[in-house]
Amino acid sequence: MPIIHHPHSSVVDAAIDALPVGACVATDADGTLWAGDVGDDTVRWIGAEVEPSYDVAAYLRRMVTDYHGGCREAATALHPHAHHVDALRRFLATRIRPRAHLVAALRRALDRGVHVWIVSASPALSARVGATLVGLDGIGVLALETTPDGVIEPATVGPGKVAAWQARGLPPVNLALGDSRWDEPLLAHAHVGFWLDEPDAMPSPET
Repeated sequence: MPIIHHPHSSVVDAAIDALPVGACVATDADGTLWAGDVGDDTVRWIGAEVEPSYDVAAYLRRMVTDYHGGCREAATALHPHAHHVDALRRFLATRIRPRAHLVAALRRALDRGVHVWIVSASPALSARVGATLVGLDGIGVLALETTPDGVIEPATVGPGKVAAWQARGLPPVNLALGDSRWDEPLLAHAHVGFWLDEPDAMPSPET
């Protein structure tokens, strides 16, 4: 299906506003719904507040050389600390900034009965917290879920976003949103995919 690169925000908003009740939107989170990366920042939070010995720098290097493995590492690192959700929420609240026009359009869509899902390579808990922080509470989240044995497959990384969507038996995607090559399979899977310009990154101190 067609992928529209770098559309103006008004085009994206109009497309979302035109979706009928019961239509389905699948959107990436980091770089798409907000500036910032809740996966990376979850690991930074672990190293700063709950497990000071965690080698955050090694994780950040792995994200450059082994993106799939790095995403899985963030999710498995969070698993034993998931009960500290309030502390995680406070940390992420200082790290992400919503793409305001897009969040508003998706909120309108949700309120009128459009199905909206985040499909993210970040830990599922982190994506849920991020959605609540930007005002999209109640949104569906398909992201990296874990058990004590590791990440539940198919993991929502790159082509895994589509594989996980299909494994869940979710409906056809009318409109998809993303900002990078890792989102391209999801964008191509939708009736229409919008490849957005990445918003300015939030300042992030090196950890």
